Amino acid sequence: MEATRDLAIAHYIAAALKTLPAGHTFAIRVIYTEDSPVESLTPQRQHKHFTAENTLSRRVLILVSQNDCFVAGLEAQEFTTLRLEIGDSRIPEQTIGVNACISKVDTTGEHARMPLVRMLVAGYLASLHRYSLALDIVSVGIHLFARAQPEYLFANSKHNPSKRTLDDSKLIAWWQRTLQFGLTYAMEHSSESTCITDKTVAYCVVPGGEQQCIRDDSAVEWKWGLPHPPEATAHNCVLQFPDDPITRLLAEPHTRPWSVSMLLEMLAIGEECGSGHRTAFFSAALPIAPASLKDAPKFDETAVQGTLSFADYDKMLVVLFGHNMDFSTSKLAAESSKTMMEYLRSINVSSTQVKTGGLAITTEKPPAVAPVNDLSSIVRKKRKTS
Repeated sequence: MEATRDLAIAHYIAAALKTLPAGHTFAIRVIYTEDSPVESLTPQRQHKHFTAENTLSRRVLILVSQNDCFVAGLEAQEFTTLRLEIGDSRIPEQTIGVNACISKVDTTGEHARMPLVRMLVAGYLASLHRYSLALDIVSVGIHLFARAQPEYLFANSKHNPSKRTLDDSKLIAWWQRTLQFGLTYAMEHSSESTCITDKTVAYCVVPGGEQQCIRDDSAVEWKWGLPHPPEATAHNCVLQFPDDPITRLLAEPHTRPWSVSMLLEMLAIGEECGSGHRTAFFSAALPIAPASLKDAPKFDETAVQGTLSFADYDKMLVVLFGHNMDFSTSKLAAESSKTMMEYLRSINVSSTQVKTGGLAITTEKPPAVAPVNDLSSIVRKKRKTS
């Protein structure tokens, strides 16, 4: 089914990279997991009524290579939460939320100077429109924690003289520009000819930093802070993602009564976001264009959910971060890339080739569609106390 294949994540990435300056060829490899139950993103939330909730998560790694050498990568985790609540009216109310957390973005320094990573992020954001095909949602939450580190995905790439690294302030500014561009791109490249809105809202906050007037453009309205009222109880609304300073702080029992404002104040004096560090939290709502029943591609109901279990995905990361991986020079980067590509082939990960400048996209073999999360059959019921 050609229409279904075009929904593969790699094709969204390829469509974005294709717009880069002509004369380059990239290979895109996407590794994603099966959908697995995980803990709620608001594990300490207090509910007023009977509530049943379940969250599924998928991990995604996108690796881009050029001339058989990895040049960029992005890792993200996607969460789908189904909540069923019975209020005073005794009528069940169901809500579905999808949130994507970009956890790592990195380069090796082995590519020509161009906005490669910005287009990689834009393509990934555009790929989230796939959720409109199966879930009745109007937006996907986008989240990330910006913290300057010399390397995230490619071992010893910090020593590569061609790699450009950014300090705290420049990284935060880069992420704001990148998200602004990526959100605008994703809204313009929805599955429908027109998006459901021409404007969205994004949030940025630097713990301990002074409130700033953030520049807007025609598609993204920027606001300072978290996307919650300052007086709201943090445990009831602030999402807690894996390996995140907010999650680690809210895990402390004494934080139960904290407001969102108090949470930001305490982050500003903590070890991860304070003590001379300058970090930022970004959140945004990406509008999702609803796919019409007539035009929407049909998913193969017998398709396997993803390709790797969480355990196998972790094994793959062990190979990528292994002691024999070294991206500090062009020669070593090529050798390490070859080792990783051979491993990916052994677990049946193919590549999608794209030539920049508007030329055609080709694939080693038809990519399987990454099916969206389906929680309807595995809702766990919990009775919350008031």
